[in-house]
Amino acid sequence: MVNQIRFLSIAALSVAALCLSSIAMAQTDTAPTLSLSVNKNPVASGDTFILTLTVSELIEDREWRPAEVLTEFDVMGTSSSSTTQIINGETSREKTFRSVVRAPQEIGDYSIGPVALAGGESNQITLQVVAADAAELTEQRDAFMRVEIDRDEIYVQEQVELTTKLYLAANLHSGNIIPPQLEDADIRQVGRDVDSTEVIDGRMFQVFQRSFVVIPQRSGAQEIRGPVFQGQINVESNRTLFPSFSSTKSVTTAATNLPIEVLPIPAGWPAEHTWLPAELVTLSVAVGNEGTQQPDGETLQITQGEPLTLTYRLTAVGPLADQLPRLDELVRQLDVGDASVYPESPESAMNQRNGRLVSQQTLQVAIIPHSPGTLTVPALQVPWFNTQLRQQQMASAPAQRIEVAPGSTTGRIAPADGPDRGPISGDAAQQSQPGSQSATAGDTAEGMAEIRNLQLWQALTGIFLLLWLLTLAWLWRRRKAPVSNQEPSTTPAPRQDLKAIKQACLSNDAAATERALKEWMRIHLGLAGQLDALGDYLGHAPLRSQLAHLQRARFAASPQDWQEGKALWRALKSALQGFNEPDKATNKPRLPELYPPS
Repeated sequence: MVNQIRFLSIAALSVAALCLSSIAMAQTDTAPTLSLSVNKNPVASGDTFILTLTVSELIEDREWRPAEVLTEFDVMGTSSSSTTQIINGETSREKTFRSVVRAPQEIGDYSIGPVALAGGESNQITLQVVAADAAELTEQRDAFMRVEIDRDEIYVQEQVELTTKLYLAANLHSGNIIPPQLEDADIRQVGRDVDSTEVIDGRMFQVFQRSFVVIPQRSGAQEIRGPVFQGQINVESNRTLFPSFSSTKSVTTAATNLPIEVLPIPAGWPAEHTWLPAELVTLSVAVGNEGTQQPDGETLQITQGEPLTLTYRLTAVGPLADQLPRLDELVRQLDVGDASVYPESPESAMNQRNGRLVSQQTLQVAIIPHSPGTLTVPALQVPWFNTQLRQQQMASAPAQRIEVAPGSTTGRIAPADGPDRGPISGDAAQQSQPGSQSATAGDTAEGMAEIRNLQLWQALTGIFLLLWLLTLAWLWRRRKAPVSNQEPSTTPAPRQDLKAIKQACLSNDAAATERALKEWMRIHLGLAGQLDALGDYLGHAPLRSQLAHLQRARFAASPQDWQEGKALWRALKSALQGFNEPDKATNKPRLPELYPPS
């Protein structure tokens, strides 16, 4: 009896297990249900719609690849969500995919589906694409966009304005406008959004207008992808007891694409100048650190060796700031005459005015005249292409006429190779100089006169020093007064002067270095004026380059950090050691020793 009961129990369990296995196999073999739907049909050409795919089973996101299925459409993005429900003990799961898709530009009927996924197959949808201004769209659309450009044929790097309008049939809750897109182009929003209302076929729409500028960077036939709006609008809800309450509805729409023809740079444009297409370009020059505009035709008055600051300002409507040509490179090409020209690094800025991009570049230039007389700074010119008249024009800053008065003292010997034009590296300067530089001014009568004056001054100084020493010796022998009570000489010793120069150089103190060098030049060489007189007198190219760099730092309109003190000190020592060889005629050094014995 017991065995029979055990047998029946085992048989019942086997039958139950078999039934459960059959049910599970039946559930496994059942294919999931797939459903396709769109949020609007018909749809305007180039507009967006939402394609929804619902799967009655939880599948991985990577299994749905809409771009491979919708080959005639542009898939802009896909999101997914999962739900699980248990009703009367029965569990159901569902996976939903929502893809934002842009319709083709061509009008016609397009088939979507069926989609085969996870063993199931979806339905098929016939999507009707109509013209953007079709009458049947106005009644059903809660949101749409329109776009236009001011011209469809432009030159490369020329600015074209694109205006888009968003129409909403309900109040806006939230949203975002994705800017237009174009490969190899700079696209920026300009101005502020403008809100208004408009009635179309009896329906009231809120209108939001936004402007962009598109600057293509390559030529050829191209297409600007229209902007896209994604957001939510307020709609009335029937699920609440309070009529004033409303719910939100997701909407998406896009403007149509716009073809443009981008022309290359005209063949007649000068190759040595930067291509500059703009609506308007102006170039001005102001005199002085405070930027005072000099009246046309008026002559400036300045003293020899005194620095003068010119401020150039280039303003352009349309291009970006980095499209402007560098003014410092143009200034270096000017023939200023016997003067040193020190342009700083230009400063650029860009802002918006009346919905237009306005770029500006400012350059400050220090000019130091070396000789008295009339000095002329030529006019600075910048060619540009007028995008309104479609022709080349020239922006020009007027020439500056400067009357240079003689300085209080003159001791500078003009360099044989002309005025300094900027920084010169030591190696390059050495290669450009002759082998012997000890007589750079000997070819001129003025230079010979100055050398004779210097030799006479040195001779008188030697005689005076000898007489003074003899007087001291005589007083010491007579012991009428201790040497310590004698009045010290007012002329600093050469070694002390060099120590002051060395200390200022190693401290990278530009002002102190300049003062110490000028004092040493005045006392021991009889030179006055700017520091380049020392480099010309010693005939040492690396020293001349370092002195020019020091003057640029000192005469710049804005403070500059000078960190070349050690290099200047090394160049000065090298110049003095090479120049201080004994004179063959007198067998005496031409300069005091660099480190005289104590």
